[in-house]
Amino acid sequence: MAYSIIDTHCHLDIIRDQGKEISDSLDDAKASGVKKIVQIGIDLPSSLQAKEIANIHSNFELSIQYTIGCHPTETHEFPNADEILKLATESLSDSRFTGIGEIGMDLYHNAEKRSEQREILSKFLDFSATHSLPVVIHSRDAFQDTFEALSEFKGKAFGVIHCFTYDYEMGKKFVDLGYYISFSGILAFKNATDIHNAAKNLPLETLLIETDAPFLAPPPHRGKRNEPANMKYILERMFSLRAESNLKVEETLYQNSEKFINRKAYHA
Repeated sequence: MAYSIIDTHCHLDIIRDQGKEISDSLDDAKASGVKKIVQIGIDLPSSLQAKEIANIHSNFELSIQYTIGCHPTETHEFPNADEILKLATESLSDSRFTGIGEIGMDLYHNAEKRSEQREILSKFLDFSATHSLPVVIHSRDAFQDTFEALSEFKGKAFGVIHCFTYDYEMGKKFVDLGYYISFSGILAFKNATDIHNAAKNLPLETLLIETDAPFLAPPPHRGKRNEPANMKYILERMFSLRAESNLKVEETLYQNSEKFINRKAYHA
């Protein structure tokens, strides 16, 4: 069955670095129903590449948006924060530029850099609030720090908690701050019960889906390189969890993704 899907978080540059040409990934994505992709920046070089990829590879069949960001594990890039924000400022009028990210907190990899991560996160949140740009939030083993940082900008900054890995109660707290919740291939993992429960019970109008490719491939490709073409498996798992009709879920997720791409909060 053909779907209409938007992959709201993808790293085509890393897929290419792992040996598959971007054009081939996009051909496969189109064949599986993907209409749009958001290419993510994680530091200054990848943010520049994200912009280039969006401008080179977008066409009427598959449109590519991009973000500009500074990932919390890329601590060597923290000194380049002002340069990254300069690129974002220069891109404000570009319709392919969706927002700031990914940014956030990661206490799984870099707990010793906790204070530096919070400082950089606040700097980027302030920029996003000033320019009404959504943020793409990475949060791993860092719910409380992330929630506190976002709470400081409640009513000012908004965006998405990407690759959601917490439980329903935590997800509801982010939703109440005005954030979308995005589910990756982990949603299709058999034992991800907390994530299943969140996807089942959070308001449908707040949900997005993504691959985070080349990471976290869903079954039946788990353990292999992920691709935007695998979005259909994430969508189908969402179908199985929601009470609404499949058509309602598909259409609402697409509309949510369009709002996000167009720099609008779910409640806008």
